[in-house]
Amino acid sequence: MLDFTQGSSLATIKTVIFTTVLLGTAQLLAGCDSQPANSNENDNVTAQTDNIDKNTAEKDNASINSSSISPANADKAQNNEAEKLSNDKTVNPSGYQKLSFGQVITPELLNELGLTKEKTDNEQCYYVSNPALNYVDKEYGKRASVLYQIIDNKVALIAIQAPNIPFYTDIHVGDSVTEVMKAHNNELTYEVDKYAVDGDYYSLIANVNFEVIKKPQLGELLKAENIKLNNEEDKLPIQIEYHIKGGQKLNDYRISSTEWTAGKQSLLKGEVESIDIGLPDAIYLVEGCS
Repeated sequence: MLDFTQGSSLATIKTVIFTTVLLGTAQLLAGCDSQPANSNENDNVTAQTDNIDKNTAEKDNASINSSSISPANADKAQNNEAEKLSNDKTVNPSGYQKLSFGQVITPELLNELGLTKEKTDNEQCYYVSNPALNYVDKEYGKRASVLYQIIDNKVALIAIQAPNIPFYTDIHVGDSVTEVMKAHNNELTYEVDKYAVDGDYYSLIANVNFEVIKKPQLGELLKAENIKLNNEEDKLPIQIEYHIKGGQKLNDYRISSTEWTAGKQSLLKGEVESIDIGLPDAIYLVEGCS
């Protein structure tokens, strides 16, 4: 009996020891198997962190590089590009479509730009236009949308005749005289066309980049000594003349930009028939080159 009990106890002890060894081995193997997984996870986390740091650094560098461009330089570049586009598409004080005021005109240049010269015997004063730039007027038929007036072989004036040609003041052919006055803060000189006895045709004239320091006599041209350019970079004085039709006579000849009264302004009627921009001498030539 005693021998059976001792044998049974020994077997039990062996079983317990064997089980313990198995459990310890299993835990050890599980620990070994899990270690690479944890290592991979750590590597992935480290890689992600590195990528985040790299992306952050790249954004910071981009921010630093962009901030190194001064606002003044950015504005200047943008303005230059805007001016380039404006000169090509909009008639303005600099000129229009690669032609500027005061620019010397040669047959070679006209050919290069695709411009044609009107038939004339007057080589000191004539007009050129782009045959591809035209429109159909109800009264006159097919006409040039834009005319360049050439005086002494230089661009002196640009005349807008078509409603679809953009002008830098945002005034178009066909706009009302009220819109014209508003665009220039009512600072326009009124002049009656000498052939329009009733004042149904008249002009509104604005000085673009200069002021008159001495008024000319009636019928006298503006002289260089009588004006002052507003900007030292400007070389030539520029004026705008809006030709208005459908008005009524307000004065025998002129109303200065400083002489307007509310009563006279309220009498202004009509709409823009054409727009001239150019040198005062060319603006003064009522009959153009004829």
